Amino acid sequence: MQHRLVIVDPAHASSVGHHDEVNRPLLEALIKAGWQAELWADVALEAESHSPQPLLGAFSGCGYEDPRHWSELGGMVNLGRRLEGQLQQASGAEQPVAVWLGHSLLPFQLLGLARHLATAPAARVLLSLMFAPQESFSYASNEAQATANCRVALAALARATAQQGHELQLAFPSRQQETLYAPLLAATGLKSAGIHPAVVGAGCQPQPPAPGAGPQVLLHWGDLKAGKGREAALALLQTVLEQGLPASLSGWGWLFHSHSKARLSSSERQLLERAEASGLALEWLQGPITSQELVNRLACCPVALLAYDPVRYGRRSSGMLWHWAASRMAVERAAVGVGYATGWLAAEAQELGLPWLSPGENDGGAWLAAVALAAEQLEASTNTKANSYAAGLLTNSFGQWCSDSLTRA
Repeated sequence: MQHRLVIVDPAHASSVGHHDEVNRPLLEALIKAGWQAELWADVALEAESHSPQPLLGAFSGCGYEDPRHWSELGGMVNLGRRLEGQLQQASGAEQPVAVWLGHSLLPFQLLGLARHLATAPAARVLLSLMFAPQESFSYASNEAQATANCRVALAALARATAQQGHELQLAFPSRQQETLYAPLLAATGLKSAGIHPAVVGAGCQPQPPAPGAGPQVLLHWGDLKAGKGREAALALLQTVLEQGLPASLSGWGWLFHSHSKARLSSSERQLLERAEASGLALEWLQGPITSQELVNRLACCPVALLAYDPVRYGRRSSGMLWHWAASRMAVERAAVGVGYATGWLAAEAQELGLPWLSPGENDGGAWLAAVALAAEQLEASTNTKANSYAAGLLTNSFGQWCSDSLTRA
């Protein structure tokens, strides 16, 4: 008999972005491993023609939404109760859920799940605590309040687990997140199950770059939302069009991809069109791309410009860093990252053993100079072996890890 497993993701509402990239391969891996896996997501996802399957549109109004609705304790409890009610309605009288699996859940979503678990039959609960306790999705953040909210949610999980006899595993996507959560786990009597493989990219099998194919610089991939580096990428292209290429980038191509609810402005589109027509070897891709094509293309990019906002991404993880690093590691090729000197990405690149270069200024010329220096360093680099942390994080898939962890439990 197959065990029923539910992935709880109230914020998965479209094929754009992180949630789709995580849940599609996760569902496939779990089903392949013999689990009766299904995804419970926002009802809007059911309207998409190529939504992940099996899918239940269980949630409405329980996504990330406006942070002002959940940043204070009262709002967090209110939304948690809403999510609890929707979970109870979705559960109905069907076969009991044997495994609840969650990732990328904010404290109010964790609280809603905990409240549901407080009355649900005993089950295994596997959670990846993706967001830092201080996460607020806002520049004007109150880190103390966000952390307090997270502690409330974790305490509710601890109570529900003890009350109903659930088997709870809490795991983390990086050393950084595990360290940030350590005081809260100690305060709530919970334990870390360790660091799990990257939720995207890990275990990928890209095609090696074709013999004789020129290298590319990854300028941008995916979502155009604020903070993901599009401004730096476009400023760099503007500088190249005005000043030409540094010698170290002769023969290199450039890769810019967008798939987003946000849209490029008319001036941004015109800049990309000029760059395409200028002979720069710019590939400008738009729309959905399969996971396999994504890793094939990233494997051809020895240098990646990942100029993620160091404030927004001060503690927030980046799937693109993992995807790119895993793709290059899989084909045993060296890689050099370019981005800001501070924030989660810079620290994670260091943990992964990736060279990471940062510009002195935040303008197109400085970003171009940093990318050119990365190309120079790459020529002299012979290190293509992953360190132990990178090997543990990027070798095996997140879906396989989930299945193995639940089987061992």
